[in-house]
Amino acid sequence: MPNLFGTDGIRGRSNKEMTPELAYKLGKAIAILLRVGSIKRSRPLVGVAQDTRTSSNMLFTALSSGLMSYGADVLYFGVLPTPGLSMLTRRFGADASVMVSASHNPMEDNGLKVLNSVGLKMQEAEEELLEQLMESDHKPVSWDHIGQLHYVSNSTQLYGDEILEKTHLMLDQVPLVVDVAHGTTYAAAPYVLQKAGARVHTLFATPDGYWINHGCGATNLEPLKEVVKTMGVPLGFAFDGDGDRVMAVTSSGRVLDGDDLMAIIVKYLSQRRLWDPKLVVGTLMTNSGFEEFLKKMGGELVRTNVGDKYVSDSMRENGAMLGGEPSGHVIYTPVNLTGDGIGIMATVLSILNQTGQSPEELLKDVNKKTQKTVNVPLGKRLNGSSFDIAQLPELRQLVEDYSGQGMRIVLRPSGTEPLLRITIEGEEEQVSQALEAIVPLVERIFKGD
Repeated sequence: MPNLFGTDGIRGRSNKEMTPELAYKLGKAIAILLRVGSIKRSRPLVGVAQDTRTSSNMLFTALSSGLMSYGADVLYFGVLPTPGLSMLTRRFGADASVMVSASHNPMEDNGLKVLNSVGLKMQEAEEELLEQLMESDHKPVSWDHIGQLHYVSNSTQLYGDEILEKTHLMLDQVPLVVDVAHGTTYAAAPYVLQKAGARVHTLFATPDGYWINHGCGATNLEPLKEVVKTMGVPLGFAFDGDGDRVMAVTSSGRVLDGDDLMAIIVKYLSQRRLWDPKLVVGTLMTNSGFEEFLKKMGGELVRTNVGDKYVSDSMRENGAMLGGEPSGHVIYTPVNLTGDGIGIMATVLSILNQTGQSPEELLKDVNKKTQKTVNVPLGKRLNGSSFDIAQLPELRQLVEDYSGQGMRIVLRPSGTEPLLRITIEGEEEQVSQALEAIVPLVERIFKGD
């Protein structure tokens, strides 16, 4: 069972790749790892939360059965954003936790993310060990050692109150719009804003299991743009299905992506001399305009591979308090140790409230370059290691030619979907020309895969 884990856990089509059998085996493997591995807990405690997909109850039930059958107690938080699970994993002292979600993927998909005792994604070596244990011949525990299921009924409030405590958010009847994408933030985002004093208009808040991320949320901002414009509110925020990323839209229609949100935080920290060390972790996708802004501020951008777990690892290695991706995954450690859409929303709103400045004012020194991404469907999901442009001479030559014209080109397989993502950054006209040449070639190369 090789290469189950991508950059964000295990993902696949519900009841096809993501089966109850697989979830049961993962629960079994986690319990074995905690009981007889390096931790050696006689009675491990594992937190579990889920998103709103139709298949999430099925996978949660199977996962929990595997955990309890092999001697682990399950702490069930219900529907909760992934960053909320990370936060409550630490709060309740769980040995590990699992999020049942496929994040921004379409509604027919689902996934399983495994977190360690501090609420961070497990390292690749641990994931490989879990894959081995899933197929092991370990026996279930005896009847008197079967784990038990414990429900936490107030997980949304616990998570939301901790966000408010850490961000000191206070809003005096400020009107705001949130697009919760029919996902895990449907209760938590309005709860945080309303408790802080805002007047909240919520979009796509029908978590019936069928429409998560569909035509809404952080990956489709057009509905949010329209409502923010029509209502004349200063800001709107959109989340993905599991709440670990956020995008914002201003009243003027400007989109604030992860780079912009980080720039607002950097500006605030710099003004208050709280930015130490003066560096931010980004990825290959981070806009060069943001990198130039950091240099103006006396700071530095450290780039790593795409994926929030790589950002998180690099932040720890470099002692950074801020890192993220343009997609809206932003990690700000004073609030949470992982990407936290609601936490970043609250942080940015608190900054705007404290400074009395608009997003446009705080971002006046950020001049981002045109960056466009096209996703080319593949027949199967590729690992980063299995895509080598050196083995594709025609494509390599074309990329080198355009790169020589001052453009930055990134070709990378998605770690979560069967896609090859082509990102080109530069002057707008050049970017369009390069895409028109590169995309058809990639489609021809991978036709039939």
